Amino acid sequence: MLCGRCAYQFPGPYGDPFNHPPFIIHFLKLIGMSSAAWFPFWIRLPAILADIATVLVVTKLIPGISKRLIVLLALNPVSILVSGFHGNTDPVMIFFVVLAVYLLKTSRLNWAAAAFGMAINIKVVPLLLVPAILAYIWSRKSARGGLTFLSIAAVVVLALSMPYILSNPLAILKATLGYRGLYGKWGISLILVGFPISQAGHEIAYRVQQMLVIALTLALAVYLDRRKIDLIYQIGLIFFLFFLLTPAHALQYLAWPVPFILALGFWWSLAYYTSAGLYLFLTYDFWSQGQWYFADSHITLELGTPSSMAGFVCWGCCALICIRYKNVLSNYFEPQKGT
Repeated sequence: MLCGRCAYQFPGPYGDPFNHPPFIIHFLKLIGMSSAAWFPFWIRLPAILADIATVLVVTKLIPGISKRLIVLLALNPVSILVSGFHGNTDPVMIFFVVLAVYLLKTSRLNWAAAAFGMAINIKVVPLLLVPAILAYIWSRKSARGGLTFLSIAAVVVLALSMPYILSNPLAILKATLGYRGLYGKWGISLILVGFPISQAGHEIAYRVQQMLVIALTLALAVYLDRRKIDLIYQIGLIFFLFFLLTPAHALQYLAWPVPFILALGFWWSLAYYTSAGLYLFLTYDFWSQGQWYFADSHITLELGTPSSMAGFVCWGCCALICIRYKNVLSNYFEPQKGT
């Protein structure tokens, strides 16, 4: 039986402790009651169901969305590979983010806050979106509405983190908020490791990239909200800027912008799904040694040449998507219809 109180005390394969919020311990204990043979099924089922639910919510979230975009979302390879093979919780988190945005846009603030709290219970990534969401609420409702949103979300997080949050809150905060990821495997950091830079130099680069992501997230929240940019566009841009600038990366992160890229239309969505899907496929194939039953990323942190090249192409695609966001938002009025 999993020792929930011990989860944050023992390092994982990469030297990091358990970095999920305490709510996930409840989930792991629940599915841990099943037989070992059923564990792979139960660990993947929530993400698969979340992908289906996300498609349903997106049909209401994006006005006038075309059928071909809905089909593209439903069949995109990123969701299929992350949810159906990888089995991480990121798609569940994204479902709750999408649900929170939909509830906010339909003036159901309390329920939106509860959904956002659940997203944080899955992973702490939605904290990146707090400035944009608070600016949105502040400008359209009031400062009191923002405080209500934060309060309800905090209550949901704390209530479902019991009793573990009481045992060692500092260790939990350090493990979840201080998680560094894998440096040098994506984007700018991958380029930098090709140069003769000292360890101290890489540490400085890591911190600079990290602070740049935070600063841009805060600045965008203010700037885009002043221009009344829809939250769908804001969140998509935040995620892709994160991909462009982040010093660390993991494959399951590619599920984050899956529903939000649709706002840019069919071809940009297809470009992202294709490049990210190819990167995922080649990497999982490399780690599973072509067997596609079990992919062990701990065997080696290095990727094969095809996987590395596909990852760099995907990163380049993310950079082009950021440019596309800039061009679209410079002439922004309302979310595109019927794309």
